[in-house]
Amino acid sequence: MTQQSETDLFAPINGAGMGLPFPTMYTREQIVEMVGQHEQDMQGLVTRMEGDFDRYHLTSHVIKQPGTGEILENYAVYTSAGPRTFADKVISWLVMSELMVRAPHLEVGEHEEDADNLKERFAIGCLESADERLRRMLQPALRGQLAFNDTVRGGYIGGRCLLVKREDGTTYVDITAWDPMHIHWRVGSDGLRWVCYKIKKTSTQIKEEFGVEVSGSYVTSSDGERGSVDAEKEGIEVYDFYDGIINWVFTDGEDLKPPTPHGSPRVPAYLVLVGPVPLLQSDNASNLIKDVGESIFAGAREIYDKYNDVMSIFLEIVERARRQTIVMESASGTQTLPEDPFVYPTMLGTRTGDKVYTLTLQEMARETMAYVTQILGEIQRQTLPFSAYGETPFQLSGFAITQLRQATETVLFSRVEALEAAYLQISNLLYDQFMTGAFEGIQLSGRDSHRAYFSQMITPQMLQGTCDYTVKLVSQLPQDDMAKWATAQMAAEGKFLSRQDILDNIIGLQDSKQAIEKVKLEMAEQGLPEAIMYDLGSAAAERGDMVTAQLYLMEYMRIMAMKMGIIPPAPTDQGGGGGQSPPAKGRGQRPEVLPRAATGAPPPTETSNQGPSFVAPGTPRPGAQGQPG
Repeated sequence: MTQQSETDLFAPINGAGMGLPFPTMYTREQIVEMVGQHEQDMQGLVTRMEGDFDRYHLTSHVIKQPGTGEILENYAVYTSAGPRTFADKVISWLVMSELMVRAPHLEVGEHEEDADNLKERFAIGCLESADERLRRMLQPALRGQLAFNDTVRGGYIGGRCLLVKREDGTTYVDITAWDPMHIHWRVGSDGLRWVCYKIKKTSTQIKEEFGVEVSGSYVTSSDGERGSVDAEKEGIEVYDFYDGIINWVFTDGEDLKPPTPHGSPRVPAYLVLVGPVPLLQSDNASNLIKDVGESIFAGAREIYDKYNDVMSIFLEIVERARRQTIVMESASGTQTLPEDPFVYPTMLGTRTGDKVYTLTLQEMARETMAYVTQILGEIQRQTLPFSAYGETPFQLSGFAITQLRQATETVLFSRVEALEAAYLQISNLLYDQFMTGAFEGIQLSGRDSHRAYFSQMITPQMLQGTCDYTVKLVSQLPQDDMAKWATAQMAAEGKFLSRQDILDNIIGLQDSKQAIEKVKLEMAEQGLPEAIMYDLGSAAAERGDMVTAQLYLMEYMRIMAMKMGIIPPAPTDQGGGGGQSPPAKGRGQRPEVLPRAATGAPPPTETSNQGPSFVAPGTPRPGAQGQPG
């Protein structure tokens, strides 16, 4: 293949008379061919994904003849709900985990810490806005979709990530999670070169989304023959293609959306491989792609099948007890019962020598329960211990809780790591698109890393020169709280670690700085009597108890007057006792608040009512009782 210049690479589209002001490197035929080749390469992985979804969907178990693999019919079939219960448990842990998108401030550059806080708010607000848009479209939130694909599908997780301008100039966040079975891509030296999402849609869906009437389409079969399909009944394949410049949506026959610049500085898609297994090659094994990005069922597929086989045999024997096999012996050997005696009360008349009886019920082999116990043990080792579902007949010790947490983290590690990488790619894509200069600002709201609600307009100028994003997903797993707090107390008493290190590394708080600030605030509210009075009075006023609030206000004013030297301290307050400070020295008391005697003024005139000022001698007091005789 001869090397082409950049102009030659762009020639297939630019030379087609489309009049596009931007270059694109691929024709429709080239894209269809590249996607078709990728489908063939990934067929083993797709087959595995379909099988895992059948387990999650609880598709009925199939009983096969040992050795030949022949499917046995007309037997009782047991299908365990274990795979779905296991997957739902892992999905719930991922969804309920705390997602922390941070832009940690480093003492470099010339930007303030507030700029990094705004960058955090930008990512948090964009993620919240995208989730709200998905809910309006009756779809699960982004985390739920990614957690499902991460757990059940495996392989890789990915989707589209774009800031999109509406016709009125406002901006909305479009973050979509794609089904990994239908994502196709090619990687270059600096990341994704192109990505295409290929799924089937009906003509009605195409009309509503793109405004294009599609009555039918042509598809090419594996043998190269083309045939028409009914677009409404069978659906037609739609290619949603992105490279570093354009987005192009088309079918095998026509454009639904012409090549259009997407405005992102690179391919506007995120794609993350699940798990640590890379793409391998081997001369002794083929189709190794099916082992890449294993799902949550990786170690338990065959074990679940064995368990279903044994339980199906159990079910078959139990069901035979409900309607046993009836044997009727007769001289002719052809006589049968007129009706089923297990359904209708049947009166039987037989000749001498005729017999009616049931066959002896089959029994399980004596080693069956030992075999089942071994299978259940294997299931726990490959999935989660039964105690993770709350099946604990006794209280777990601290050691048992630690062991349970370690077993759970082993299952969750690769899932958590993939979600963190996906959210990091999403955050960086949104930021890079926002800083291209195509957006004046975006109105966002949510709760930031300090649990404070925000709703504000963020512009690119606010985020200039900020620090890079970090993403952490912390799952809420069982842990030995008593041992954790005891260790923290010893570290604090021995001055081995700072309070922030204790909260970060031992207690495991997500925002230790905020927790320390809250403790300081409580200490400030309780450190001074006047602060306590003011706080209690304010609380009573907020509750509507104005009488109590007034009492605390008066006490607050009394304490403040004493500290300012307006009134002398009470005897119990001398020397600053009770947490109060003595009056200021050298200032004395203000004359207008001192007693009159202390200032040399005469005592006030007596104004009390003492009765008549003169009475005759011997006159009894008014109201007095007479002298006793």
